[in-house]
Formats: sequence, C-alpha cells, structure tokens
Amino acid sequence: MSHAGPRSVMTRPSWRQLLPVGLAIVAAAGVARAQNAAPDGLSHPTAYEAQSFGIYLRDFWVRLPVAGARTTAAYFVLENRSESGIRLVSVASQVAEATELHEVIADADGVMRMRPLTTGIPVPPGGTEELRPGGRHVMLIGLRDALTPDSVVSMSLRFADGLTVDVKAPVLPPEGRAAPEERGSAHQHHDATHEEHQE
Repeated sequence: MSHAGPRSVMTRPSWRQLLPVGLAIVAAAGVARAQNAAPDGLSHPTAYEAQSFGIYLRDFWVRLPVAGARTTAAYFVLENRSESGIRLVSVASQVAEATELHEVIADADGVMRMRPLTTGIPVPPGGTEELRPGGRHVMLIGLRDALTPDSVVSMSLRFADGLTVDVKAPVLPPEGRAAPEERGSAHQHHDATHEEHQE
C-alpha cells in the first residue's frame, strides 16, 4: 500500500493519520497515541511515525536511577524524513516534577558540563538527532515515584508546529549504555544541584 509523501511539518490539519512501522497510531487535535499491540515481548511500541510530518521516533529508554536519586534521563532517536526543518521544543512526563532538554559539552578545560537547550532541539530536513548518554537528552527532575527495571515511562513530545506525540519508554539499567563522560562529574553535579533545590 503506497502513501503520499510527507508534508511540511508546518501543515496543521485538524485530523491526522499517523502510521508507525508495525503499529497503528491515530491522532486527533494534534496528539498521537499508540493503538495497536507492541512487538512480541513488549507492552509498549518501540517506534512512532508521524507520517504526515515526516517525523520518525525510535529507541526510547529511560536510565534506571541510582538508589535515592530523584533525577534521571531519557533517550531516543529522532529522524526528520520531511523536506522542512523540525524542532522538538519540550517533553512532558507525569513521573517527574519537571523535565528539561539538556546537552553535555566540554568546556575550555575539557571538563564535561551540562547546559539546558532553551530553544529546543532542531533537526534539519533528512537529518537524524540521537539523544544519548554524554550528549543531548531529556532530564526528568524530581521523580515522584521510584522507577524500577520493569517500569514504563509515558512522555509527551511537543514540536514547534504544535504537534504532540505520546510515547512510552522502558526503564533500563545504565550498564553498557552510558558514555564514560556521563558517568562522571557532569551528571553527578547535576543530580546534587537538583537535590539541593528540592530540600
């Protein structure tokens, strides 16, 4: 079955048909929600595609927090298959008191530090942005409940044109995933700073 090519992400019809790979997603009022069963062995979808907007999302996961921590991070891959640039402007989740888009960069002394991405994350036409440990990511700040390896975190991704896509991400241990720099001072300092603000 063939589909029409993706339209500009600035197009905002009142009713949208969203079709992920191996899943069916429908949207009303600009919000996408998974409707079909996930692949075998999973209780949630692993990929989401807003076909009309050329947005493809995959490989979601949330890092299992260390004991006692109230801050963690979420990661995923965002592909722009359209002919226009797109911008992820925010991510919301009920599991945390606040969420922020961040990136880890090296300062003039080579020390890895974290800074907020106040204008969001742009992806050029045909581009791919991987949110990953040691790079850009979503901070989940002030966790309301303890997350365990069998937890699934619901998140709402909002784009600059008003499109919102609801996704689910499994909570996974960081072993074998976190980049060396993210295990170091940048995230340790970040966690401590947020704990101080919450006391």
